[in-house]
Amino acid sequence: MSYLHTVTTVLAKDVRTELRSKETLATLLLFGGVLTFVLAFGLSNDPKMNRRIMPGAIWLAVLFTGTLGVGRTFAREAEDGAFAALVLSPAPRSAILLAKIIVNLLMTLTVIALVLPLLTMLLRVDLTDVLGPLILQLILGSIGFAVIGTPLAVMAVGARFAEVLLPMVIFPLVVPVLIAGVKGTGVLLGVTASVTDEPTVWLQMMLAFDVFYGAGGLLLFERMVSE
Repeated sequence: MSYLHTVTTVLAKDVRTELRSKETLATLLLFGGVLTFVLAFGLSNDPKMNRRIMPGAIWLAVLFTGTLGVGRTFAREAEDGAFAALVLSPAPRSAILLAKIIVNLLMTLTVIALVLPLLTMLLRVDLTDVLGPLILQLILGSIGFAVIGTPLAVMAVGARFAEVLLPMVIFPLVVPVLIAGVKGTGVLLGVTASVTDEPTVWLQMMLAFDVFYGAGGLLLFERMVSE
């Protein structure tokens, strides 16, 4: 099978299955909505204070919903030995991983599309002037989370206490993305003191993270599933 054909086949299969069952997507959207309301009603009613809290609230939602999503990456394949069949197939294993990364990215961005307007409305923070750069930050941050979490989701296949093990491994590795995201968003909103007032520095940091870990994951995934 060609590389591109493998990516599109696995991607189409996962998207089609999710659209039919809506199992993971509904869970993520519900969790993201609940988290948003908890943050909104637990914080101050002062829009100026909420503007300072907004960066942390946004990236906290990305962290928890992203972790919940990647934990389900190979859940369906783990049933009835389908994961072993997928790995033993002649399809390039890195292509399988790339398709799964795209699926997780789409899931995370869908949740962000719900959470961001809700946070903006409930916290009464105007993001109109910074919406474009903020969306770019969230896309790059979501890519970084996907390229880290998706390969590590292999550990959840057949592992005991995978729901506990996976976050313990993922959280330390995504710290650079979270720092860059919170700092960059804070600079955009004018509420974070930084060594630079240019949000592009944090965008470059996230982009470098995405490229490094993305390439590393694709190269090492075959060894991970073989071991």
